[in-house]
Amino acid sequence: MKKTSILLLTILFFSIKPSFSQVSKTQVIMINASVQSDGVTLNWPSRTFTGNYLLYKRNNLQTLTWGTPIANLHNTATSYNDATVIPGQACDYYLVAANGSSAVAFGYIYAGNELKEVPYKGGILLVIDSTYMNPLNSEIAQLKNDLSKEGWTVNSIYVGRTSTPPSVKSRIISAINSNNHPTTTALLLGHIPVPYSGGFTGNGSNYPPPDGHIEGSGNHTGAWPADVYYADLDGIWEDVFIDLSTGNQSRHHNVPADGKFDPTKIPSSLELEIGRVDMYDLPAFGVSDTVLLRNYLNRNHKWRTGQISAVERGVIDDNFTGFNLASTGWSNFSSFFPMDSVVAKDYVTELKSKSYLWSYGCGAGSYTSCNGVGNTNSFVNDSLQHIFTILAGSFFGDWDIKNSFLRAPLGRSALASFWGGIPKWYVHTMGLGKHLGYGTRITQNNNGFYFTGQFNYSDSSVHIALMGDPTLCNRHLPPVFNLNATSASKFVSLTWDKSFGNFDGYSVYRLDTANNIYTKVSNYIITDNFYTDSNNYFTGNYRYVVRTIKKETTASGSYYNLGGGSYADVSHTNSLKGQSKLSLGFYPNPTLGKINFIVDVMRDFELYDMAGRMYTVKYQTYEKSIDISHVPAGNY
Repeated sequence: MKKTSILLLTILFFSIKPSFSQVSKTQVIMINASVQSDGVTLNWPSRTFTGNYLLYKRNNLQTLTWGTPIANLHNTATSYNDATVIPGQACDYYLVAANGSSAVAFGYIYAGNELKEVPYKGGILLVIDSTYMNPLNSEIAQLKNDLSKEGWTVNSIYVGRTSTPPSVKSRIISAINSNNHPTTTALLLGHIPVPYSGGFTGNGSNYPPPDGHIEGSGNHTGAWPADVYYADLDGIWEDVFIDLSTGNQSRHHNVPADGKFDPTKIPSSLELEIGRVDMYDLPAFGVSDTVLLRNYLNRNHKWRTGQISAVERGVIDDNFTGFNLASTGWSNFSSFFPMDSVVAKDYVTELKSKSYLWSYGCGAGSYTSCNGVGNTNSFVNDSLQHIFTILAGSFFGDWDIKNSFLRAPLGRSALASFWGGIPKWYVHTMGLGKHLGYGTRITQNNNGFYFTGQFNYSDSSVHIALMGDPTLCNRHLPPVFNLNATSASKFVSLTWDKSFGNFDGYSVYRLDTANNIYTKVSNYIITDNFYTDSNNYFTGNYRYVVRTIKKETTASGSYYNLGGGSYADVSHTNSLKGQSKLSLGFYPNPTLGKINFIVDVMRDFELYDMAGRMYTVKYQTYEKSIDISHVPAGNY
């Protein structure tokens, strides 16, 4: 059983005890990354402390251990070069400023060097409020089209507002099981029935409310909204044991067999990334939820197709200087932007006059206000210029309420909002192109791998939720339109409309629709709006995809980003006269500067290093012997 208080302290992983004389910005090591031919360099501001830095690293985001430190650095260090990171790779780093057995500050960054593009994003299920089936049919179709262009496999179901959460979850599982492709993500679009779960209490029998308002101190006890219920496909969600009616609203009361679930902590790791766009019961905006959702979907489309933009910087308004809540802003924003582009200023004042991609505000709260930041009407009356916002204060995380402060940003300008700091959120992977839902799921499943913030045992709790579209990224490129594919003279000729915007060129793929496998046709960026595939040797039906591409550089390094694609099907004729495979040999191996080929037919060859970089132009096989002394030593 847990003893409760407004701030609860526990032991941090790695047996390092955090020192809580440090709060918010001072508890964060803001890290930027730069890339060179010899790897990745991490940079951070100097700080005065007694002790040393310990740097941990994992090469794979699926590895759930930091292992032993890769470096033990003097307390005057402000950088570290990891020369082992090759082009095409990214690694997750954890840096701690340790004073003996106490941790003074923490920093995380997912840093990489020319991280390869990811054409296929995964499967997404749209769970749509049936109220919008007719009035928002075109906007929903537009969203599906945008997602498909970006490499998502889209499936959808409509559910009624009066359905029960178990019946909705049954529909979700059935839709996932009937889909031929794995589903990784779910978007709840509209007023999908809200699951409630938990027995938050201060009586010592369970965990306290995440915002600390126990019995006698706000009575924010009992069950809270729990969208994670829909994202947990195999956990046990009983409605048997919790019997608690101390909450100040009846919707928080949780008694056996009442339709509200028992778990206060997420029962098992979530399988789905999940987000909700719910404009229901926001009368402060003066228009219907249908109009608000239509406006949101149109802004969403404009953002992901490059028609609207935001200045890449972050603003932080910390009105809880005694707590470490705003560290969620400082930590994540430093992986997105240069450090001088993350500023501490007034939330509403800044966003009314200037554009910011990300914003953060925290302070003493109510359901509809945040001290020092604003209230729901701030989002109604002021055109706040941001795309993603993080908010923290009492009652915000309990968002199923009229004029909810957490949902209000989506009513006018923002595309996503979450209660960050209770617990800490980790969306830093967005600095290298990942979508918001990826970090949402990391946060919901985090039980100590990343520093949780240790605020009222709020980590792994059922309340952690994203308001917004989980597929959104920090940067989107303009799409490609009107791809045309024709087969003639054993070649496939592709043409498409020229795209406009900030990108490097185009990338061409052949798509295996059965397995969602994208095969890159050209390993260099195409700057024309036409291409001939002369290497498709077999007769058959093919689907081609052309997408804009750009090498992006951010505070986390560099990665290749893709825009929305255009698709074209073609029936192609080019038989190899019964030959099913190529006979190829070469010697010597390892080479001494020259390669000799033994080949049975005329072909083109390209030479690549192990990171996928092409070092040579195409060679015709009739040359037989090829001089490669001009390329660096290594494996090819």
